[in-house]
Amino acid sequence: MKTNDIRRKFIQFFESKQHTYVPSASTIPIGDQTILFTIAGMTQFKSCLTGEEVRPYKRATNAQKCIRVGDLDDVGKDGRHCTMFEMLGSWSFGDYYKKEAIQWAYEFSKDELKLDMSRFWATVHHSDDEAFAIWRTMGVPENRIVRLGDKDNFWAMGPTGPCGPCSELYLDQGEHVGQCYEKGLKCSGPGCDCDRYLEFWNLVFMQYNRQEDGTLLDLPMKSVDTGCGLERLTALIQGKTSNFDIDLFTKIKEKIIHTAGIKSPVNDISSQLKVSCNVIADHIRLLTFTLGDGANFSNEGRGYVLRRVLRRAVRHVGKLAPNWPKDKSFLENIVATVIDEMGEFYPEIIQNKARIEDAIRNEELRFNSTLESGLTKFQHFIEEAKLKNKKILSGENVFILHDSFGFPSDLTQILCEELGFKADLEGFKKHMQEQKERSRAEAKFYKFDQDDSTWIEFHPANPLSDKKFAGYNLVFNNTFKDNHEIIESPIPFQNIKKVRQLKNKMFEIVIAETPFYPEGGGQVSDTGWFITLNNSGKNEFEVVDVRKSLNNIVHLLKHVEFSAEEAKPLDQKELSNLFGHNSKVTAIVDFTLRQATMRNHTATHLAHKALQVVLGENVRQAGSLVNPHVLRFDFSHNKAMTQDEIDEVEKIVNYQILKNVLVETHESVPLTKAKEMGAIAMFDEKYDDHVRMLNVPGFSLELCGGTHVSATGNIGLFKIISEGSVTSGVRRIEAVTGNNAFEYLKKLKDQLATASEMLKCSDNEIAHKIQLLKDHAKEQDKHISTLQSRLVNTQISGLMSNAKDIGNDLKLILVILDATDVKEMELLCDRLKEKNNTIAIIASNSEGRAHIMVAINPNILKQFKKLSAGSIVKQLSELVDGKGGGRPDFARGGGTSIDKLAGALSKAENIIHTMI
Repeated sequence: MKTNDIRRKFIQFFESKQHTYVPSASTIPIGDQTILFTIAGMTQFKSCLTGEEVRPYKRATNAQKCIRVGDLDDVGKDGRHCTMFEMLGSWSFGDYYKKEAIQWAYEFSKDELKLDMSRFWATVHHSDDEAFAIWRTMGVPENRIVRLGDKDNFWAMGPTGPCGPCSELYLDQGEHVGQCYEKGLKCSGPGCDCDRYLEFWNLVFMQYNRQEDGTLLDLPMKSVDTGCGLERLTALIQGKTSNFDIDLFTKIKEKIIHTAGIKSPVNDISSQLKVSCNVIADHIRLLTFTLGDGANFSNEGRGYVLRRVLRRAVRHVGKLAPNWPKDKSFLENIVATVIDEMGEFYPEIIQNKARIEDAIRNEELRFNSTLESGLTKFQHFIEEAKLKNKKILSGENVFILHDSFGFPSDLTQILCEELGFKADLEGFKKHMQEQKERSRAEAKFYKFDQDDSTWIEFHPANPLSDKKFAGYNLVFNNTFKDNHEIIESPIPFQNIKKVRQLKNKMFEIVIAETPFYPEGGGQVSDTGWFITLNNSGKNEFEVVDVRKSLNNIVHLLKHVEFSAEEAKPLDQKELSNLFGHNSKVTAIVDFTLRQATMRNHTATHLAHKALQVVLGENVRQAGSLVNPHVLRFDFSHNKAMTQDEIDEVEKIVNYQILKNVLVETHESVPLTKAKEMGAIAMFDEKYDDHVRMLNVPGFSLELCGGTHVSATGNIGLFKIISEGSVTSGVRRIEAVTGNNAFEYLKKLKDQLATASEMLKCSDNEIAHKIQLLKDHAKEQDKHISTLQSRLVNTQISGLMSNAKDIGNDLKLILVILDATDVKEMELLCDRLKEKNNTIAIIASNSEGRAHIMVAINPNILKQFKKLSAGSIVKQLSELVDGKGGGRPDFARGGGTSIDKLAGALSKAENIIHTMI
């Protein structure tokens, strides 16, 4: 059976057992900030397994694309580790339990997969007599049902929370397979890590809720979560001992070998080249799927992981095809084969093929362009370490290679190992942590989910009403507050569900059918107020934030008195009186800000479509921010927009605004139907089975739960104020609409008026006047350069006549100049570098800092291999409390301690002698 056949059989089998097929979730976990990637099939069902979320089905099955990069360094070295893999799964949410799960897993293995059951083994938790008995009734001999401990057969979401025993399915691959055989040892059976007994299916029985003290309490709903690795299962069925030898990988590896120009079949290449081929095959799958789901390369978080993976793959391309041109992408060529093999089941990679290829090509070429300079820097660090008789590359140097040259630490580690060196990864981690702490120094986050303040519950929860936004059609009744239009909505007491005061003195409240829009889809939340009125008086709470949780919408409130730092927390009675049945509660939405946000949100949809018209259909949203002041839109595109393209996008959007087209919203449209109609879905949004669809007739059709204007004319005016790069392959525009666009244009006009006044000309003469000034400045620069050159020529003869003979036919020029222009120092060094047998060290103090430059005649470097201007300037700079570095023939540096400069330069000759 082929990989695709096995996947199809699995899903069809569980559909026949009344399981609902649920498509694979994105590799980017939606709404879960605890993980960078979807790491298991259960990720999208986590809330169902805990009972927090109720779906219209109690049984589910799917094939989930998963990403795990924890074992990145092991990929390619063995046949088991993959960064991207597929997990076949079946779930029961409070429906069936152990008996059915075990029975169906055994039935599928025996009857559908036709596995050799004489090689079949099962494991159970040592305390799980029930599972043991069920396996025995299946006909599995008792000696092939192994009891194992918590490490192997007990699963938990974390240190606390849902957990339960596991039962795993194994197949004996034969006594000649695995590390035990290779080492001459006897394998102990399932649970041994030698690979002879290969676990291919895990059945998790979630029946307990672990408390902080370790106590296991029964869950009110017992569930089943199973996972079966498709690649591993396919290898067993196809008689392979490595995932990389199955049919799916074979086609990809053949393409890699062919692209590399290797004529031998995949199985005939050397073991070292096989490792490189496996790494590339694995990594290109990860990149294809994550980029297809909307991820991007970047320097942090998820994007940095992708960057590491690509650069690791490129490193192996260098081993497989050492003469591959640096101006061509190797990996781009492999994407089509991955899509051919897997696109039928995962059509999103077909739809995003161009985007995936563009992103990989641009990132690979960018890395190639920095690779050479990074390797030069690496070699420089190695030479410095050798001078100090050290066989370790410091954590600081590993960090510099990472931060300045884009070298992942594992790449630096490999380069070190090839030279017999070690990389100080602990020191590197310390520098990385310091950088993170610096970047977070100004940020303050309140962890709401860790605040255990008690809720006062007025009415029972009802997810249908408690997480419903009911504010789409608010009507303005000419009411104002603080010069802002507002809309008042009385909140009946039965709609007030619960309230609490947090430890930071702010408040949270849940109401049914809120008029406040909760943050989502790139749109910020509404702002406004809650007013409470009772016999004790009137209290006003500012709405600071509105957030979606799993079962409700939570409003974060601030009270000028009760939330003050010095205020005493309210007791439960005081809090209950504020929002209880004796109080009149009114919600007030700031409609002025809501309308500004609506203008920006509808304009975002128009801009998205306009970008596709101007730049091509491959443009896809990569992120957005919509607030009352500005709209920010990130989109996939591999080069900067020209001014003509920006103008054209503005023109298209403003044309739609002038047409004043009525904007249509369609509620509760089946998701499948909406996609069939061509509605654009955003990669970072999680959609229900029924969705809200926004249509600008004849122009734009998107899925969107945000608030929008009723007609495009309400936007008023659209103006792009910036365009730039976010990361490789992703651009960003910022734009303003309505009053904000008017204010922006007024500010520009004021600036023009100021400029024309300063230049003593009319507005339309400003450009001409500026050009005249630039031409004049250019002439002045030429004049200055001529004078500097004459001055340098005069200085050189004097410096050469005072050069010191330091042996080995070498001359040393060592001088501290009066406060000098840095450009003049550079020019002087360039000229002195041309003088045979000359080493020049030029220093000056200006602007409160010591400056040092070192220039060495290139012919000297051929004779004295250890001599380096970079090393000299680095050591001198440290003596003046600074840093420095550069090329072997020229380097610069300096420091803050001017008073130490003369003393530092007095050591220059000794430093040079250590190198020659």
